Amino acid sequence: MITCRELAELLIDLVAGELPPEQQAPVDGHLNDCPSCLAFVESYRLTVILAGQLPAPEVPVHVDGRLRTAFQQYLNAQS
Repeated sequence: MITCRELAELLIDLVAGELPPEQQAPVDGHLNDCPSCLAFVESYRLTVILAGQLPAPEVPVHVDGRLRTAFQQYLNAQS
């Protein structure tokens, strides 16, 4: 099992779908047992989704590509 702090450190990789397989089971176990972290992860995912829907001029160029990639990976994972 991992701690809340450890989960927070893995957040970007988790939401991007880039979490190494050996870390996925402990993360899933933690999220099943920790409603606070589950809400945190879901709010972060929603933030990524909403930011990915912003028009490009409102998002800095260096951030735009990464957000759009994360958004597309999230959509692909939901399919």
